[in-house]
Amino acid sequence: MRQINRLLPFFLAGTLTACGGSSDPAPTVDTALPNLGHDASQTLSAEVAFYVPQYGDTSGKLVVTKVSSNEKQEFSTNDVNALTVDLQAGAVYQFEFNPSTENVVCPRVQGCGRALLDDPNDLNGNDEIDYKEPVNASVQYKLTAKPIAGQNQLFFSSYATLLSDAKLDSTVLSLTNTPIYHLSHSSINHSLRAEYAAKGFTYSDIMRQLNLEGKDSDVITPLADAFDSAYKNADYSTWQNYINLVNQYFMETLLDEKESVLFASVVDQLLLSANEAMQLQGMKALEDSATVYNNELLNHFRDSLGVIRLQEEKYSEELNTQLQDIETLVADDVARESFLVLSEAVYEVVSTVSPANDSAPGTYQTGELDIVYSTDPAFNWRVTGMSKGFEVNMDVTMSEWRKSPTLGDRISGDGIITVSKGGVSLQADLDDIYLLFDGALDADSFETATGISRFGGDITLQTDHSKTAGYLRMRLNRVKSPLDTVESVIPNLRLRGQFETVNQVTPVTFYAAERTPFVYDTTLDLSFGIHADFDLKGAPDFQLQLAAEQGDFTNLNSAELSYLLGGRVIQLEVRRSGDNNNIVAKGKDGYWLDVKQKGRNFTGGYYYGDKLIGDVKTVRGIPGVLFPDGSFESLF
Repeated sequence: MRQINRLLPFFLAGTLTACGGSSDPAPTVDTALPNLGHDASQTLSAEVAFYVPQYGDTSGKLVVTKVSSNEKQEFSTNDVNALTVDLQAGAVYQFEFNPSTENVVCPRVQGCGRALLDDPNDLNGNDEIDYKEPVNASVQYKLTAKPIAGQNQLFFSSYATLLSDAKLDSTVLSLTNTPIYHLSHSSINHSLRAEYAAKGFTYSDIMRQLNLEGKDSDVITPLADAFDSAYKNADYSTWQNYINLVNQYFMETLLDEKESVLFASVVDQLLLSANEAMQLQGMKALEDSATVYNNELLNHFRDSLGVIRLQEEKYSEELNTQLQDIETLVADDVARESFLVLSEAVYEVVSTVSPANDSAPGTYQTGELDIVYSTDPAFNWRVTGMSKGFEVNMDVTMSEWRKSPTLGDRISGDGIITVSKGGVSLQADLDDIYLLFDGALDADSFETATGISRFGGDITLQTDHSKTAGYLRMRLNRVKSPLDTVESVIPNLRLRGQFETVNQVTPVTFYAAERTPFVYDTTLDLSFGIHADFDLKGAPDFQLQLAAEQGDFTNLNSAELSYLLGGRVIQLEVRRSGDNNNIVAKGKDGYWLDVKQKGRNFTGGYYYGDKLIGDVKTVRGIPGVLFPDGSFESLF
């Protein structure tokens, strides 16, 4: 059995090295001198660059306000995405970008709906508001951040604006070392994720204002009000629509053959981090850094090793067992397929018996499904039988069937559906079934019809090994393959609830997306992200966020994960290559630790941004950090 302590295999080697070898006394930390030997009066500089999604004018004025003193700086720019500003590291700043014009364009590649008669926004006169044509919406760009020494990249978005107005720190939501819109010490993948998140957050704001899927009589709640209701009163009734549209952007990007080439490489981490960031709970205000030179990350790093890998193996075995339970579920082919069968069963019955076929109320059979269909007072299907090897029971009512060749047929309703096979049973009480087709349906077009759909409601997934109960939100799209067949794709799925096995009862959120929707085969190519609130012995507040392929949740030798312990967040990136091992640990406010190990030799550095605070060295067989004042602090 693979042990969780393989997450940090070289640390075990280092500890064993420390147990033998030299008989000289181990070095100790000298706590008499402050600032670890650094000049505390030195002012560190932060270089800040910006990104604004190109749904509007990127020229304009940037106003930078130092929060503690209210000191303001103004910068005029032809392109804020090419602007850099030097600021004081460790201080909280508020940034506001005011574009030269208030023009906003349609952010959706599929377009933003029908144009009005003589609509000036319909630039090409095709009676549609196409991608990048003007729309009647407005976007505000603000953010609040604490730049760190060296390079910083700040990503404006509607979500960043909401956090900025409240001066809230989102690190505890996505378990990131800086707020989700602030990158420091980042890789290309981190930049990609942040850019897609900024686009998705702003896309959602614009599309929410346009209300394409709603009614003309709908009153659109201001986004700030929806945010306040969710954050202050835990009322997500209006905020959830914003979340849905963010995921719609991710879905449409994944299904775009060109865009998905880049997006597919980060979709699992992005679904996890962006969706968790929008849960709006337990945030605190951003504050200036009190002391630039400190060893807080090292202390947290050692504390977290006690949870992830104790030398006694106690907690590592516990965490490994719980992750294996999760791994067993996501690797279960039948459990994964049950979600696809459930959604496709809805398509199957409404395609066979429905207004599209001018079906009269009565009893029907399609394949191995028996259908009782009625139309008064609403369209209703009661179904029993078999589909793709699963036993199906369904009672679905569609309160709306809008027929429109221009806007596409729209079907919405609710229902209770159960699909089961062997030891797997998926029971769903869906309060949101929504199907939107590309054009009008008829008896001859249903099998080739494409479109988008969503399913939401309470579900219980029972397997031989576990029970998961919670609220499901799932997107399933019907897309045309190069062979002109219509295939089903799960571009994203979220299940938030409780996961139960003989070993645990854990609050958990599962995220899943089909990484390669354009590989048209019968296999669900899903990538997964999880957020789990593990109640471990000695660490009751331990929260873990991890994205991985199915079957890889306990293989943490090469991984990227984030967790919260003692109210503090830390990110780990672990890489092994033969005898060479590397770990990067990122702590709050831009502190990070780089440890490289080859054999018994440890090297690297402890940093604040790009400022080296101490050197990772092996002293008398012990790996640790040596500071300029001569102090030495072990990594364990």
